[in-house]
Amino acid sequence: MRKVLTFLIVVSIFYLFNFSYASEIDILVNKLVEKKILSRKEAREIIKETKKEIRKQTKGNEMNEWMKNLKLKGDFRLRYQWQDNSHRRERARIRLRLGAVTRLNDNFEVGFGLATGGSDPRSTNVTLDGSFESKDIKLDYAYAEYFGIKGLNMWGGKYKGIKKAIWRPSDLLWDSDLRPEGMGIRFNYHPEYNKFSVFTNTGLWILNEISSGDDTMMFYFQPGITWNITEKIGIKTAVAYYDTSSVKGHTLNHSSGTNTIENGGLKYDYDVWAPSMELEFKNLTESVPYIAFFGDYVDNPDPDDENQGYLMGLKFGHKKIMKFGKWQFKYMYRRLEKDAWLDVFPDSDAYGGRTGIKGHEVEFKFGLAKNLILGLDYYHMEQINLSGEEDLLQVDLVWKF
Repeated sequence: MRKVLTFLIVVSIFYLFNFSYASEIDILVNKLVEKKILSRKEAREIIKETKKEIRKQTKGNEMNEWMKNLKLKGDFRLRYQWQDNSHRRERARIRLRLGAVTRLNDNFEVGFGLATGGSDPRSTNVTLDGSFESKDIKLDYAYAEYFGIKGLNMWGGKYKGIKKAIWRPSDLLWDSDLRPEGMGIRFNYHPEYNKFSVFTNTGLWILNEISSGDDTMMFYFQPGITWNITEKIGIKTAVAYYDTSSVKGHTLNHSSGTNTIENGGLKYDYDVWAPSMELEFKNLTESVPYIAFFGDYVDNPDPDDENQGYLMGLKFGHKKIMKFGKWQFKYMYRRLEKDAWLDVFPDSDAYGGRTGIKGHEVEFKFGLAKNLILGLDYYHMEQINLSGEEDLLQVDLVWKF
């Protein structure tokens, strides 16, 4: 009876404190022998039975390996927004995002995310109003990704972020909230000379599914290089080509209404070239450890005019802001002509995501505590060929978890 009772005590301790190594079980049982609670024979039998139980437990855990690899992350943002165009407007807004990702094995990853907001692909904000009405939660992304070959990733579904699918130093063409849908391939090659690497992003994205005709789609291809010239100086550059299919003559959902329309559909194709560049200086001084110059350019050869755009920017301070005292200042000037790019994709905070605009953006971020960031973002935008203009100020508190 004492043997059975002791065995139960040992097994209970094992489960309670999650002893995972046989040596730890041996130490525990040997202590019981030293206290003369067990004989040597009883100790050997208990160790044998306990290790048997460990093997059973381990076998069961192998079946749920994806549970062990499950990772959760998210953020909550509280925003005050002031806007002035034809009239002034003030709003309090919130954003909540929660994502989960797990490695099923060495080759595959599956992830999904939920976020506040409605059907607008360029915004997960919700405004505090409606007499305390409940806010919507949507499926933000859901995808599977393959990692079976070194340096090569292949994904399908609604991907976890535009910045994961394609490299872009600014939001001139792509709002940061966009989650592309379709499939993509990412390739990174790091030769032994590790100061230099090459990468390629390519894939096919579905824009609209049309029941009575060809679907509108986009093929993209972006080769690029990263070169760490010295320990303190690095450059990254790439050229993207976007080839749209069945866009001309159709309209796209969530358009800002600024591209040229003819006979009820888009007048032009949007098969564009878009080079990008970022030059950074790292580990400079203790007060300003990081400086970077960056830019984007776009050219649409189909229209004869109003077919180009560019953004030039400067940022300095700390490269990442994850704890108290870290900060970053950023300035950008952009000009995006009317038919340079599809008006469903640019930064939605730059005059509502329109094309045919130009103007300035100033942004400042400061770490208030670990995973707590204060952000200030100011836009002054003007329409290029019209008289309208807009000022926008956003004050954010962002908690990351």
